[in-house]
Amino acid sequence: MKLKRWLSGFLALGLSFALTGCAGGTAVYVQSVKTLSSLGGIAPGDRFAGLVVSENVTEIKKDADKTIKELKVKEGDDVKKDQALFAYDTEELQLALDKQKLELEQLQASIETYKSQITALERERAGTSGSARLQYTLEIQTAQLDIKEAEIKIKAKEAEIEKSENLLENAVVVSPIQGRVQSINETGTNQYGEPVAYITIQQVGSYRIKGTIGELQRGGITEGDRVRIFSRTDENQVWGGTVTLVDYENPSQGSDMDRYYGMSADEMTSASKYPFYVKLDSTDGLLLGQHIYMELEPEEGEMSGIGISSAFIAYDETGLPYVWAEKHGRLEKRTVTLGEYNPMMDLQEITEGISLEDYIAFPDSELCTEGAPTTRDAPEAETEAAPEGEVA
Repeated sequence: MKLKRWLSGFLALGLSFALTGCAGGTAVYVQSVKTLSSLGGIAPGDRFAGLVVSENVTEIKKDADKTIKELKVKEGDDVKKDQALFAYDTEELQLALDKQKLELEQLQASIETYKSQITALERERAGTSGSARLQYTLEIQTAQLDIKEAEIKIKAKEAEIEKSENLLENAVVVSPIQGRVQSINETGTNQYGEPVAYITIQQVGSYRIKGTIGELQRGGITEGDRVRIFSRTDENQVWGGTVTLVDYENPSQGSDMDRYYGMSADEMTSASKYPFYVKLDSTDGLLLGQHIYMELEPEEGEMSGIGISSAFIAYDETGLPYVWAEKHGRLEKRTVTLGEYNPMMDLQEITEGISLEDYIAFPDSELCTEGAPTTRDAPEAETEAAPEGEVA
């Protein structure tokens, strides 16, 4: 179960901090419910930022030998099929083509020259004999070889001209698909110096969700997990999906969302993030590039509420369960609603009464009273109580 992934190896440590905090002083130590329920992993209700991306991505490369005169799109632009993306510098292309045609004319002219030389040599050879005749023959054969060499060069030059004419004709590069410009890389390489496409386009109509998890959440999401996807603007818009890939092979420092908002990441100081992808049950109402929230669906028999150690739950004289929760720097007794109980890990589900944003204390019978001052710093629990009227 995912529940084991949240708490295994950490529950005893968290409980020992709670006991130490409450027993040593009148400022009662409170701990984050989120920390107690997940301890760095993924707790029920945890939400992840996500981005609607395309399953199909087209990469447009540029000719490294040519200069781009004009870029006609920018990142985030929606483009249609056959829409212009960028244009090469046609002036350079035309100059190169003119030079190649001139070289071709020179080669063709050289052949005519060699043929004229051969005709003249044959006429002169007719009136000779012996060594003189042999000399003329050698000169004729040399001219014939020069013709063959020129003919080979002509074929190569004609191929160059055809390529240049095609480049000139296609100086404007167009999009082969309808989609959205995901990225434009002017340098042609990534941060590791590896070659990448000049323009990357996400195709319209084949959507999936991309999210990221950090090092501490590694293993918290696995292939096959079900997720719920929520609109950021309308909580009533909900989609379902299944995790198809958690890409541990390609970690990054920073996510698509970071780059979207102009945030940078330093490789030496940022923790690695791992992308994961969700296949959608339906794409109705979603837009390419839309930002969403998502959370894991609980598995059958798994806690859907907040799961914490049962040691943090107390009961009044009527048997009603409650926790000692922090409110404005003071303790209050807060009634909670219990769900399932996991005896193997001594985890009690709380379905109502507290949230992941709350802080609670271990229920020490002597220190935990209504209005007692609280502290979120464990060492402070050993100090004297705060003066009357001052929040610890």
